[in-house]
Amino acid sequence: MTTTTLEIDILKEDKKRELLFTILRKLEEILDDLRFSQVQPEQLADKQMAVLQDLWEAAMTDFFGKYYTLQLGAGDRVSIPSSPVANGEINQIEMVEVLLQDREIVQTSILKKIPLLPEFLAHLLFQTPLTIDDNSYPVGSVEAMLRMEILLQNLAIQTANAVMQPLLNRFGNVEVIKRNFYDKRLLSTREIERFRNNLSWRYRPEQYFGEPTAIFESRYNLLNLQPGGIANASIYAPRNQELEELSGIPLAVTLVLEARDAVSPRLRAAISFLGSGVVYVLTDVVGRGIGLIGRGIIKGIGNALQDSRFNRDSERSR
Repeated sequence: MTTTTLEIDILKEDKKRELLFTILRKLEEILDDLRFSQVQPEQLADKQMAVLQDLWEAAMTDFFGKYYTLQLGAGDRVSIPSSPVANGEINQIEMVEVLLQDREIVQTSILKKIPLLPEFLAHLLFQTPLTIDDNSYPVGSVEAMLRMEILLQNLAIQTANAVMQPLLNRFGNVEVIKRNFYDKRLLSTREIERFRNNLSWRYRPEQYFGEPTAIFESRYNLLNLQPGGIANASIYAPRNQELEELSGIPLAVTLVLEARDAVSPRLRAAISFLGSGVVYVLTDVVGRGIGLIGRGIIKGIGNALQDSRFNRDSERSR
């Protein structure tokens, strides 16, 4: 199971299931819309972000309620810059309307990182074979179904994270939200702030180290559902274009990895050679030492025997 903190981890189990089912239902509706619009396979890559945005907005609206009005208590504080709500001057707000304002933030941090959506849609809409580890698998094959299952689960989980992200940022400590949605273990202000800090720290190393490493290693890290919870699954996929577009710290990370890969075999060979030399020297020196000690012991025993015999002869001569 993954030890990484996810946005949906804060939800009650029944709310978590409800959100995932909502996303699957909205995805089915979007697929019907794509069929009706007669979109062509070559257009799917250009429509990728539009599809993800529509899925996120539809799931957000359905899960929280399009016309849900959030009632704020006396101690509730929300994050809405340049709004009287931020200063506690009003006590109700159209929640979904505010959450949808984080569209660009959610797109950058989560949605645009959901991989292989055009291939996923093409397989469902046009029965296009899936390419898995440089092999092509048709619709209905075991390999294609297993890959589609992983892609679907990752899509649903990441979209659920995208739904929860603006809620945590905007209304994370509002009492009515906590009572209706949060796991009972995460109700205190301290636990919520700790949870949000863990999320914040997760994105930094992932952005600068985790994602560049995955790009350099030509793989995607996907989230999938397991009996014990959510787990990570790694799949191979060419990412050369993304590698060429890296810059700054992410690029530096790949250069360090490349340098390490170049030096590491030679360093291991040198260490191995030195190790063999050390073993030879130690064996030779220690062996000689043991031999000298052995000869000394034998010589000592011989002298002792000789002295003993000399003493006995002297006694007889008396």
